Amino acid sequence: MTAGIRAVEERDVDAVVGLVHELAEYERAAEHCLLRAEQLRSALFGPVPALFGHIAELDGRVVGCALWFLNFSTWRGVHGLYVN
Repeated sequence: MTAGIRAVEERDVDAVVGLVHELAEYERAAEHCLLRAEQLRSALFGPVPALFGHIAELDGRVVGCALWFLNFSTWRGVHGLYVN
């Protein structure tokens, strides 16, 4: 059994979208989850990515993910990090 965490790669997009939809289903909000693979691919791997992510793998299968992006508070003058 091999397990690990690594940066998300383009080949992981469909699996990550699936996990997001599974979470929405679990939260009883599936009808609100509109994420599509093309959207996530563009956000993660487009010319100027503003979204980043990591995945958890078990035996070569994506079993978890964390998507994150930076923000900046102009009032406080500090960066923040949102993790989904």
